[in-house]
Amino acid sequence: MTFTWKIPPWERFEDCKYLTVMLTDAGAGQFRFTSEGVRGDDPIEALADLLMTPGSLLGLMPSYPALIGVVVRRGIDSTWIAEPPIQVDRDDRGRWQVAIAEADLPDVTVFTPSEISGLVSRLQSQYGRTH
Repeated sequence: MTFTWKIPPWERFEDCKYLTVMLTDAGAGQFRFTSEGVRGDDPIEALADLLMTPGSLLGLMPSYPALIGVVVRRGIDSTWIAEPPIQVDRDDRGRWQVAIAEADLPDVTVFTPSEISGLVSRLQSQYGRTH
């Protein structure tokens, strides 16, 4: 797999353009979130920046059992950093479902654990482990 960028997002010296919200299972039907600004020109580059940033749990672990997903939003919004408008529930089969309360946001992408692990594999194949 070859990526189209000239400089990987995690090696760029530029302002963050995206916000990521990592959702993890906290047990008892609850979830936790961690928000952070990332670089990139599209949601996949933004997720790659999150994955390959030094110390990233997602980049270090090919399988992260507590992971529910990662929401990527274009633009940095302090409200989203503090309390993102994300709803997380389990469906009737016990699988996590992620919904964005602000339905009119066109620049929001939700990545599933399988999509994330696939990107981690592709990144590690081309670039090696995280720094």
